Amino acid sequence: MPTVIDALRRFLPTYLSTKPVLSGVQRRAVWALQNCRTAVMGGHVHECPTCPGQREYGFNSCHHKSCPQCGRTATAEWVRREQGKLIPAPYFMVTFTLPSELRDLFFGKEAKAAYDAFFHASAATLSQTLAEKKWLGADTSGFTMVLHTWNQKMLFHPHLHCIVPGAGLDTQGNYVVVKNADYLMPADALKKVLRHHFGQQMKAHGLSCDPAVWRKKWGVNVQAFGSGENAVKYLGRYIFRSVISDSRILSITDTHVTFRYLDRSDRNNPRARTMTLSGIEFVRRHLRHVQPAKLRAVRYYGYHHPAAKRPGSACNKAAELRPLPPRRAHRQKRQLRTKKQELRSENTCVRAASSRCK
Repeated sequence: MPTVIDALRRFLPTYLSTKPVLSGVQRRAVWALQNCRTAVMGGHVHECPTCPGQREYGFNSCHHKSCPQCGRTATAEWVRREQGKLIPAPYFMVTFTLPSELRDLFFGKEAKAAYDAFFHASAATLSQTLAEKKWLGADTSGFTMVLHTWNQKMLFHPHLHCIVPGAGLDTQGNYVVVKNADYLMPADALKKVLRHHFGQQMKAHGLSCDPAVWRKKWGVNVQAFGSGENAVKYLGRYIFRSVISDSRILSITDTHVTFRYLDRSDRNNPRARTMTLSGIEFVRRHLRHVQPAKLRAVRYYGYHHPAAKRPGSACNKAAELRPLPPRRAHRQKRQLRTKKQELRSENTCVRAASSRCK
């Protein structure tokens, strides 16, 4: 079965022969990918206590974030730990995506500052909007943010996934929860606020960009995720894993790599397709997602932060005493309202036409 590490190791020498311009963290990633679980990393011995003389030798892993061989154990542990923190409340996934004109900020010496600005702006946007009474009214809220930089085609597409419980504490310390388990807030309520806070963060970090970007619509998506367990499982795939999984690799030849991806151009009907890249392009796309050194790709805010034990405990206890809010099909109601409006307009046109005939 072809694997990602097989493709990388086969084409890394050819890619490096083109003399690409690599950053320090990319060179470190190349070294880790080439030497993971080889004699260069050293090894260890396992011996069964009940079967003397039977030993198994294994090489050490590199534990690099870009390595497709490492991270499975850490992923399972993170998912288990985060699911244990969930409170009995409706959960939502809020996704922030920056316009394509800002993606150049995430390369070069200012890359870490750009990522930090993205995190800080998104956190400020969520905190401010969740505190508004017309949405949640939680002066103390909590959420977890996970950085994701690629799409299904391995192209650079930075966005933040946020696990947000629809519950918190108001200014008096009282427990508040969303009225509708399927509805947190409209995405439009977040877009303008995100644009404002990211602009403030860019000024604070001394970053600059094309002024036309401030007149564009920024990508924000809000989706209900039930009890939150599925949201944690979904994000667990991206935290300690690399750009593409082994299960998506279909074939590796002497010059090309073919893999499977999900085409979401039609959101209502995503389709599985295949893509073939040259080996050099496959390696280039993989290395483009190597993150700056000391960048924390998972961050906790509000009562999700490990240090905020008191408000987190208060929310958990209050949530256990309160029944979950009802699930109301907000979209269905809106669609039904739209259909009724269309029917009214059609009836009005028919009445007008009949009156003209008379």
